[in-house]
Amino acid sequence: MFFETLRFELRQQLKAPLFWIVAAVFGALAFALTSTDAVVVGGASGNVLRNAPLVIARLLGALTVLSIFLVTMFVAGAALRDFDQRTAELFFTTPISRGAYLGGRFAAGYLAALAVMLACALGLAVGGLMPWIDATRLGPASWHGYAWAFGVMVVPDLLFIATLLFLLATTTRSLLATYIGLIVYFVLNSVVGLLTRDVNHHFIAAMLDPFGGRTLALVTRYWSADQANHELPALTDVLLFNRVLWSAVGVAMLGAAVALFRPNREGLQLPRRKKRAEPPLLRPQASAATLSLPKVRLVDDRRAHLLQLRTQFVFDTLGVLRGVPFLIMLALGLFNLIFALALSSQIYGTATWPVTHQVLENVRGGFQWLLYIIITFYAGELVWRERSQRSAEVSDAFPVPDWVPLTAKLGALLAVIASFLLIGAVVGMLWQLGHGYTHLEPGLYLATLALNAFPFVLLAVLALFLQVLSNNKFLGYLLTIVWLVLSTIGFDLLHWEQNLYNYGNAPELPYSDMNGFGHFLRAVLWFDFYWACAAVALLVLAALFGVRGTEPSWRERLREARARLHAPAKLVLAAALFAFVGSGAWIYYNTNVLNHYRNSTAKTIQRADYEKKYAKYKDLPQPRITAVKADVDIFPYRRRLDIRGHYTLVNKTAAPISELHVNFNHGFTVKSLDFAPHDTVSADKELGYTIYRLKTPLAPGASMAFDFDLEYAPKGFTNSPEGQFLAHNGTFFNNTVMPQFGYQTQAQLTDRNDRRKYGLSAEVPRMPKLGDEKARANTYISNDADWISFDTTVSTAPDQIAIAPGTLQKEWTANGRRYFHYTMTQDGMEQPMLPFFSYLSARYAVKHETWKGVDIAVYYNPAHAWNVDRMIQGAKDALDYYDANFTPYQFHQLRILEFPNYASFAQSFANTIPYSESIGFIADLRDKTKVDYVYYVTAHEVAHQWWAHRVISANMQGSTMLSESLAQYSALMVMKQKYGADQMHKFLKYELDGYLAGRATEKLAEEPLAKVENQQYIHYKKGSLVFYALQDYVGEGVLNAVLKQFLLDKGFQPPPYTTSQEFMAVLGKALDPKWQPLLDDFFWKITLFDNRLTDATAKKLPNGKYEVTLQVHAGKVHVDGTGKETAAKPDIPIEVGVFAASKGDGRDGKPLYLEKRLLPDGDSTLTVVVDGKPAVAGIDPYNELIDKVSSDNRRAVTLP
Repeated sequence: MFFETLRFELRQQLKAPLFWIVAAVFGALAFALTSTDAVVVGGASGNVLRNAPLVIARLLGALTVLSIFLVTMFVAGAALRDFDQRTAELFFTTPISRGAYLGGRFAAGYLAALAVMLACALGLAVGGLMPWIDATRLGPASWHGYAWAFGVMVVPDLLFIATLLFLLATTTRSLLATYIGLIVYFVLNSVVGLLTRDVNHHFIAAMLDPFGGRTLALVTRYWSADQANHELPALTDVLLFNRVLWSAVGVAMLGAAVALFRPNREGLQLPRRKKRAEPPLLRPQASAATLSLPKVRLVDDRRAHLLQLRTQFVFDTLGVLRGVPFLIMLALGLFNLIFALALSSQIYGTATWPVTHQVLENVRGGFQWLLYIIITFYAGELVWRERSQRSAEVSDAFPVPDWVPLTAKLGALLAVIASFLLIGAVVGMLWQLGHGYTHLEPGLYLATLALNAFPFVLLAVLALFLQVLSNNKFLGYLLTIVWLVLSTIGFDLLHWEQNLYNYGNAPELPYSDMNGFGHFLRAVLWFDFYWACAAVALLVLAALFGVRGTEPSWRERLREARARLHAPAKLVLAAALFAFVGSGAWIYYNTNVLNHYRNSTAKTIQRADYEKKYAKYKDLPQPRITAVKADVDIFPYRRRLDIRGHYTLVNKTAAPISELHVNFNHGFTVKSLDFAPHDTVSADKELGYTIYRLKTPLAPGASMAFDFDLEYAPKGFTNSPEGQFLAHNGTFFNNTVMPQFGYQTQAQLTDRNDRRKYGLSAEVPRMPKLGDEKARANTYISNDADWISFDTTVSTAPDQIAIAPGTLQKEWTANGRRYFHYTMTQDGMEQPMLPFFSYLSARYAVKHETWKGVDIAVYYNPAHAWNVDRMIQGAKDALDYYDANFTPYQFHQLRILEFPNYASFAQSFANTIPYSESIGFIADLRDKTKVDYVYYVTAHEVAHQWWAHRVISANMQGSTMLSESLAQYSALMVMKQKYGADQMHKFLKYELDGYLAGRATEKLAEEPLAKVENQQYIHYKKGSLVFYALQDYVGEGVLNAVLKQFLLDKGFQPPPYTTSQEFMAVLGKALDPKWQPLLDDFFWKITLFDNRLTDATAKKLPNGKYEVTLQVHAGKVHVDGTGKETAAKPDIPIEVGVFAASKGDGRDGKPLYLEKRLLPDGDSTLTVVVDGKPAVAGIDPYNELIDKVSSDNRRAVTLP
């Protein structure tokens, strides 16, 4: 009977048009993923091929996540069909076993879902064969990726979700209750995603992911491009555990479905209170008087319609809000929200204060996908409820206008949205209070919740419209889901970014505690109004085409719609369409006329055009900027910026210069230019590149003035947030807004695939090689200036403070403006400065502290005072360490300034450090066991006053090692002095993870540290590890002596600038020759270690000491730029440690043994004797060496 049921059910599935529609849609989606360069999914970028086995596995895994909606249609639909069609009792009277009945239906639905996934696989394969695909982006065709993905990912994933939904469907007999299974999956998936953000939670996240997508991502997290192109993960360890675990859960749920199935209409019933007995029917007495009924008057006016609407709304809303499915979904949503509040916004595992806007972001993020699903499904349930319950013929006959039931259902959906968001807000407030944050800002809660609710309201309207128009519940679901996928993922991948064309889209609305909603709110409100008008039109159309009574044909529905189009409907529809068109025209005028809209593709083409036209001038000599004097007027509340600048240009070449090639910043208007007599050769307004020919060439050694007057005065609003640098409170911009000379290489495209696509050489521009003497003429900061003199006067609003690098010479108020005059002078002497300077203006509170002749000041938002003292202490400790070990600090001022969270970084200018509110000012440092990254970032940025603002490297390979890596090292030494060496491994573990994950996403080729090409994962993350390990091997004092002498020799050096090669030569000369292999591994090669402790045992000796036996493995490989590994033998000592038990304060236990030993290649055994009771042992226990699996370096010591 099982096979008969299976065959019958399969025929039912395959005969349904919905199956073929779904298969076609998913196959087309898969085809699009591999047939166009506009879509980059699965990691197929850079050196990773589009059809790499791992890419195929990732793509099929991602499509499997979408397939959960298919399972709802096929598996849950099969389980409920007999009950929906009232034929279940007929089947229950037949001699069919429970296993055959349920098994056949489940298997048919499961096979139908698998068939759709096969269509996806076919779409992926065919898409990769299209002739327009760049052949260099494809490897040999292989079936291994498809087979592995189906065997390891698709089949188990579908089994889990199919059995979950089948269990719910068979036990509850409710499709709505079945949707809870989807919510459970999405909540679990969201929690796993939150766990993956912290390296310490990766193993738990890998186990808990039911679909294994993040497990696969974590297993391959450190894979190189070469591995991704040729390998697939071995089915071992955590990947095997995950697959077996969730497959077993799926089998168990299928068994539970069979065991709990009841052959009746109600299904599994939980125990309930005994119903109260109804009173007996009262029989009328023969002598009873005639029953009198109250007098009623039938009316059909507006008041009656509103009463009907209120009654229907209350009925629909209470039916939803009181339902068990809604309450369960709400509980799951709150569970997800709690995890989001607990795990989000962490940096290095350290939490932030729960400021209101971040809590609200978590409320939106925690509920976003859940509400998408809930709205989609409740829209179908509400529209189809009467027809599902076979009461539509009665309710449709009621004298109720067509718009009343539809509006009531919309109201019920709005109540769902409001309930989720308001309850989420209450939980958010309680979370704030529970974590000691009392500044709740109820006004911000209400405003943000209203703005966050609007996209959900628009989705509710669209979902109702699609349900009504399709007149098929599952087709309505499919259309809504397709729209959600396209609008949230697909359009971005295709670069369809114009919000005018994407229903419900509006510009992002960034919020900053410093600047509030700023100037961005206006655009959002206009777009919301625009789409609200469209939603009203959709509601009118839905009311016109709504089905009442028997199922009509489309011709009948059109005729009925025309009949329903009375004057009120015409008026509302006309007004909505008129407002829609009018507001759309106004938006277009603002975004495309007053402003120049470009999507990301157009911007990429613009960069390609810049290179095509002007790369030929790359080596054209240009004069150098030697002095800058600028008057800057900031009008924060009017959002206007005036810059009157004066450059002194000097010809430092040996030949006359006849042409000036000037780059102007987009968005700035050049009001005037004044320099030597000249002719304009070309003025490319589109690319901002103008060529002037001097009538008298500038002679070698001669100088000239270059005066300019720029204005930034934006008009209207834009399609996406722009102009963040000029804020009502928190302006922050740098000198890149001013004219620059010569071809700017940073504008070039660096993605090999984009270069091929837009007609450029496939050879990606790289930094000049070490040894290129010509490249030593410029720093990596600028190609048109060396060290400059600097003088600026900046004005701002009277309630704000304006800051620029330099020493404040004068402050005054005039004409309702506040003025500040800064010069780069020290003790009356002009101080050279890099051509890299900034301007900031805000309503600041200021805290000063003088430390050994240096005025340390923090300019901050008064609401963010938590870590001001910590920043000052970090600055003092950093100055102490750098003064003692390097050279004296060159300024008498050190300023730290908060700026809005539109960017999340800190940046060092001469004696001035802008610091984002999001990465330091709101950090919660109350837990002393966590990484104090505020202290670390402060020390890092202060270190740049030596590494960049005193010694700057030439524009070539290795340049950022001398600035960023040495700033990292300097900050780590300050942290080590503060917290002790035993606590540094917490920080280094994050740095190791960042480096290994970064190299896995390398788009060109990884370089050794000494040849780094501004790759952040190398100069920050690897730089931390390498320099920290270096000082541990050769001695902190030895290394600092080398750095001090290097600063003395190369400080404020004019061209030719120093290089990493020069530094390494100095370092190698200063160190014992025995360290040369270590220097080679650390700086000149890409070296990965494979150190692990496989066993650790101990026994107590008669003298009270302990003999500890360690089974260790030592290994090493050298890697090329694409990830190909070559085995090498360990030839440097590796630290081995044995530790006592931790005191439980988050710190390591006392080291009982800690020594560097030269270990043989492979496995070996070590025996050491320690004085105390051992608890933990490790090889390279502090994760100083770059080890791909750092978690196996330590383990507990086993005692008999």
